[in-house]
Amino acid sequence: MFVPVKSNTGAMLPWEYLGAAADTYQAGQMLTVTGGKLTKLSAASTTTPPYLCMADVTAADGQVIPVTRVEGTFLYETTLSAVTAEAKPGAKVQVAEDGLTVAQGAGNFELVDVEGTQKGDTVRGRFV
Repeated sequence: MFVPVKSNTGAMLPWEYLGAAADTYQAGQMLTVTGGKLTKLSAASTTTPPYLCMADVTAADGQVIPVTRVEGTFLYETTLSAVTAEAKPGAKVQVAEDGLTVAQGAGNFELVDVEGTQKGDTVRGRFV
């Protein structure tokens, strides 16, 4: 789960309510837009997903759900999806396919704090 933990500017992330495709979403899950509706990621993302889900919800097609825009000025906390030997401050990783964790691979989530390199270890970083 991605959790916004700090802002460079001190500002809070405003919530938006946007239509989603029929599916089950989790708070802290990165989302994208397909066909004009919010959807889960279909693969690991090497680019910044545009939205972060802010509630656990099972949505009907077109139902609005709460999200925030993903901002590069925010520090996010999440966990590693698998053992990642390269997990160290300054390393860039990608958002895993589940949209809830990060994975080894070329990406733009730059790690700034790493508590370990094992699956489930907590990391903090920002999108660059």
